[in-house]
Amino acid sequence: MHGEMAAMHMPLLPMWLRIVWALALFVVILVHAGHLIAMSGQHRAWHAGHTVMAAGMALMYLFPRMTNPELYRVGLALFVLVTLTQAAITVTFRVREGALNPLWFLSTVDMAAMSYMLLAPTARPDWLNWVFVVYLTCQAVAYGVGAWDRLPVFNHRVPATVATTSTPAAEPVRQHEHGVTPLTAEPAPDPTAGPVVGLVAHSTVGVRVTLAVMAASMAYMFAVM
Repeated sequence: MHGEMAAMHMPLLPMWLRIVWALALFVVILVHAGHLIAMSGQHRAWHAGHTVMAAGMALMYLFPRMTNPELYRVGLALFVLVTLTQAAITVTFRVREGALNPLWFLSTVDMAAMSYMLLAPTARPDWLNWVFVVYLTCQAVAYGVGAWDRLPVFNHRVPATVATTSTPAAEPVRQHEHGVTPLTAEPAPDPTAGPVVGLVAHSTVGVRVTLAVMAASMAYMFAVM
């Protein structure tokens, strides 16, 4: 019955396709839940958010709004809360680390997309639906090819040691007709330096694929709603 009623309102989302998307999202849940358990700190919180997001998408595919309106009302409240929490986390780490982490920012935008998706259809203008379709399609491609892994914020190094306040000794210099040139060489990079941000992009194919699948599932849902 669910399949017939859904087909009446979403001809591009028959029940068999709902099940396919849900199964793919269950795999996403398993992967991120595994990382949630195995990791700590920012990575654990980030994977927790994606686990919740994948679970929300799986439920949306399996249980259409028309026959489960209460589920969507509860989901909306939950994802608004999660979105606000992630926005606060993003700002907190921006202040603490001195750089905006794209992973936290994009995760917050994705959570906002989930909240928007759970709104009543009359509250969602078509043009904004398609904005999210384009954005999430780009997200799926970017995750799939590992584009976020290459951002400078994940590779730039910062000194791990703090300079002392003692007065440095005078540098030996070499005189020539155009001025004075210090003889000291450029300081060697600090081998103990770390990335600018605490949450770094995953380079593993498995995680990238799951993120691409989740973004694609969201884009498709927006397209057929």
